[in-house]
Amino acid sequence: MGEHSGRVAIVTGGAKGIGGAIADRLAAAGAAIAVFDVDDQAAQARVEALRESGVPAHAWHVDVSSRSDVEAAVDAAEQELGPAHILVNNAGMIVFGSLLDCKDEDWDRMLAVDLFGVFVCTQTVGRRMVANGIKGAIVNIGSTASMKPAPQQFAYCVAKAGVKMVSDFAAAELIEHGIRSNTVAPMGAVTDINRELLADPAVMRALEAALPSGRLATADEIAAAAVWLCSDDAAYVSGATILHDAAALTHAIWWR
Repeated sequence: MGEHSGRVAIVTGGAKGIGGAIADRLAAAGAAIAVFDVDDQAAQARVEALRESGVPAHAWHVDVSSRSDVEAAVDAAEQELGPAHILVNNAGMIVFGSLLDCKDEDWDRMLAVDLFGVFVCTQTVGRRMVANGIKGAIVNIGSTASMKPAPQQFAYCVAKAGVKMVSDFAAAELIEHGIRSNTVAPMGAVTDINRELLADPAVMRALEAALPSGRLATADEIAAAAVWLCSDDAAYVSGATILHDAAALTHAIWWR
């Protein structure tokens, strides 16, 4: 029996990558898992693997930029698995582009998925936690891009800065109900949103050379931080942002 036995966790973008690693770690700790994702095939594969290990799990097709999708899936998850104790807002996307080149449609889609999705999921699940009297945990997957402009990532940086504020606001507003909200801000890992770019050996070498650790994180390393924030060991942690970057931002101002 794990720490999260009897608890239900919703993981958006939980089919693969960082979200998949988070789902696996929460399941290993005993939680029932609700995967919200637009990749139905990958989500079903994730759920089937969890079920084979004895974990109650179910997947729903959810575009987090659609309030109706989110609300319907939260309803269904509550009926199928029980009320949510944990929400991990991980779903996201990126369209590369500078401030001067950013197209309206790219801006709209990025903020709809990466920012509005976090808002609507936090609001919907937060309301249920309050109504159900659950002292829950919300974890938002942010980015170091929320703290420092990253080349060709204008809309992404803006969206992730907004995610941090949604998370902080939730922490301030919901703590009286015993609900915690925190952010993990990774430098990055190889996932579907950047796999094509980082498949270029020259790009990967340049990126790794710029990092003081000499490498990106793994999805599982990021998941470990997120799952700790869901745990009882983090019961007094709310409104925090864990900078998960192996000193990359700190090193940017280091001199010797």
